[in-house]
Amino acid sequence: MQRTSRTPSPSRWRRRFTSRATAFIVGGIAAVGTGGVLVASAATPEFPNNLVVFPDRDFLAVEGYQDRIGQEALIEVTRGGEVVGSARAKIAEGDPAIEVNHPGGACWGAGTDLNVTPDIRAGDKVSIKFPDDFVEDTIVQDAAVDTDTTIDEATRTVRVRGYIAGGVNPDQTEQRIVNPDLVDLIGKRDVRALRGPLVPSDKGGYSSGLDIASGRFTATYVFDTLEAARTAAGGGGERFMSWQAEDAAANRQGLTIAEYGELGGPGMGGCPAGPADAAAPQGTYSAVRSDDGRSIVVKWTPAKAAPGATPVTGYSIAAIEPGDGSTPRPGVLSRTNATTTSVTLPVTASVSDYEIEVRSLAGPRMSEAFPLANSGPTDPGDIVAPKVTADPVPNDDGTAREAASVKLIPDDPTADIFFTTDGTPARIAGDLPSATAKLYTGPIAIGRATPTTEINWVAFDGAGNSSGNMTGLYKPPPLPAAPPAPTGLVGTPTERSVALSWGAAAGATEYQVTVSSGGVKLASQPAPVTGTTQTISGLTAATDYQFTVTAKNEGGSSTSAPLTVRTSVATERLTITTAKWKTNDFRVVGSSSATSGTVSVYTAVTDGTGKLVPAAAPIAGMANQPLTAAAPPATGTDFDVRLRANVPNPKPAQIFVKSSNGGIAGPFAVANG
Repeated sequence: MQRTSRTPSPSRWRRRFTSRATAFIVGGIAAVGTGGVLVASAATPEFPNNLVVFPDRDFLAVEGYQDRIGQEALIEVTRGGEVVGSARAKIAEGDPAIEVNHPGGACWGAGTDLNVTPDIRAGDKVSIKFPDDFVEDTIVQDAAVDTDTTIDEATRTVRVRGYIAGGVNPDQTEQRIVNPDLVDLIGKRDVRALRGPLVPSDKGGYSSGLDIASGRFTATYVFDTLEAARTAAGGGGERFMSWQAEDAAANRQGLTIAEYGELGGPGMGGCPAGPADAAAPQGTYSAVRSDDGRSIVVKWTPAKAAPGATPVTGYSIAAIEPGDGSTPRPGVLSRTNATTTSVTLPVTASVSDYEIEVRSLAGPRMSEAFPLANSGPTDPGDIVAPKVTADPVPNDDGTAREAASVKLIPDDPTADIFFTTDGTPARIAGDLPSATAKLYTGPIAIGRATPTTEINWVAFDGAGNSSGNMTGLYKPPPLPAAPPAPTGLVGTPTERSVALSWGAAAGATEYQVTVSSGGVKLASQPAPVTGTTQTISGLTAATDYQFTVTAKNEGGSSTSAPLTVRTSVATERLTITTAKWKTNDFRVVGSSSATSGTVSVYTAVTDGTGKLVPAAAPIAGMANQPLTAAAPPATGTDFDVRLRANVPNPKPAQIFVKSSNGGIAGPFAVANG
C-alpha cells in the first residue's frame, strides 16, 4: 500500500479535534483561563484554553488565553525533570494563540538558550507559563496507530490498529482518518471512531466503532461504498487522539494527536534541528605557554549537549604550527575523555606562535572550534604583570571573610584567570596553571559544606605575563532569620479555581501554597512562586478547599493561618459549534448544559476599551430562539438559529450568543458558508 502523509492546515484542525464546543461561560462571565498550577501533571487548561500536542511533528498549538493577548508566554517541554525544549512567544488574537514548530509560528528555541527542536515523546510534560507565575500543562499521552491500515473489500470494512498505554483513559480517546478526497464520497473530509460497537455516522456514509483491550485498539469502519472504503484505507491520514480531561460540555482538554506516518518536525522552516541532528556543543578555552616555551597548558569549560542529543564523549585539542596552508602544518594533537577539562601539550620552543583548536566530540560528530575565553590583542613588548582584585577582598589578618560568592576582576580585560578551591596553588613553577586549576568564567560560590573555603587564583595576560598565585580565605554568611508567616491570605473563587493573594513576608525568597480538601492534602501541590499571588485551578465546583502559604528562605520557613474557600456552584455552559454566513443564509449552531430556555445571537462590537462585547440588541430574527433537548447520549440542549431573509450584510466578523439562563458564549468568528 502506498502511504502519504497529509498534514492539516491550522484551519483544518483548530477546535475540530477538541470538541463540539468552542466557548463557554461560568456565571455569566466569559471563562478565559482562570487555571493555575495545582499539580505538575494535572493542571490541565480549562476551556476555552487548551494545549494541543502533535508529537510526531514536534508541534504545539496553544488555544485560547485571549485575556492575555500580547503577553509573552514561556513554553517548555520537560522530561524526567529536565527541560528538553523551550520557546517564548506572545499570545496572539484569535485561534490558535500560539503555534510552535508550524509554518507561520514560532520555532523551538525562540527567545531561549535551548536551540534545539525537542523530540516530543509520550510522558513529556508540555507547559505554558506567564510572567505572573500562572502555569498550566499537559502530559503527552501514550497511544498511537502503529500498523498500516487494512481493508476487506468484500465487506467494505477498513481497520486501523494501534497501542494504548495503561495510563490513558480509554473513554477519552478517538481514532480518525483524515483525507480530503472523502468529501466527494461521504460529504466530509474525515471519518471518526469512538469507543464502543459499530454505530452509523450521524451524516451517513459509514458506520464505525472502537474496541480497546489488552493495551491494543482496533477502529473498524464499514463504508456504504467500496470507493469510500478504498479512499479511507489508501490515503494515509490515520491519527489517534487522547486527552487528559473532559468537562461537562465535552471539551477535550490536554489533547495529544498522534499522526501515523508523519516524518517529524525538526528543522521546519529554518527552525533548529532535532536532538538526533544537533551539532556537537561548544565551550570556551584558554591557553598559557610556559616560560621556556616547551609546553602549553590548555583549559576549557565543559560543553553540554542539547537534551536528547548524543552526549559529549571527549575533546580534541590541537596545537598547530603557523603557515599559509599551502603545505601541511605540523602540530601536536591530544584526545581526552568527557570529564577532562585541561591538557599540557609539548611543543617546540623555537616555534613562536601556535594555533590552538579545542573541539568537543559527540559520538561521530566534532564541534566547531571553541572560542578563546579572552581574545584581546597581544603586545610582545608588554612586561607588566596583570593584577586581579577579589570582590570582596580577603581579610588582611588571615581570617575568613564572609561572602556568598567571590568575583575575580582583572585590570586587563584580555587576561585569563585560573583558580582552585581545594587549597592547592593555582600556579605551578614555570608560570603555568596547576592541573586542578579551573578557568574562571563567573563568580565563585562559597558553599556551606565546609566552614571555610580557600580560593587561590592566578592571571595570565596576552603577552604571557603572570600575576603570581594569590590567596583568599572565605566563609559563608550566617543563615538569615526565617521569614514571618504570611498574613492577609484571601481567595477569590470561580467554578474550578481560586485566585489567592497574600501580604509579602520580609526576607522570603519564595512561597509554597498547600491545598487540602476535607482535611486531606491533595496528592500533588502547586509549584513554588516568588510573588504574592497564585491561581489554583483543576478544582471541583461547589467544594470546600483549605489553603495555607509558607514563606521560605535559606534560614527556614513560616506558614500562614489556613483559609477555607468554597468554589462556585456550576452554572450553565453555553457553546457555539458553528457560525456560517452566505447571501440569504446565516446559521449559528451550538449547545447548552441547561435543560430549557432560549438563546439570542448578537454581533460582536468593540467597546471603549477596545474589548469585543455583544451589541446592545440581538440580530433581527435571531432573538429568543428555543433550546431543544439534545439527542441521546448527549445531555443538555442544542440550538440551531437560522436566517434565510433579512440576513445581515456585510457578514458579521464575530458574534456572541446569550442565553435566557444567563450564559454567554463568544466572541466566535463567522465563516463563509
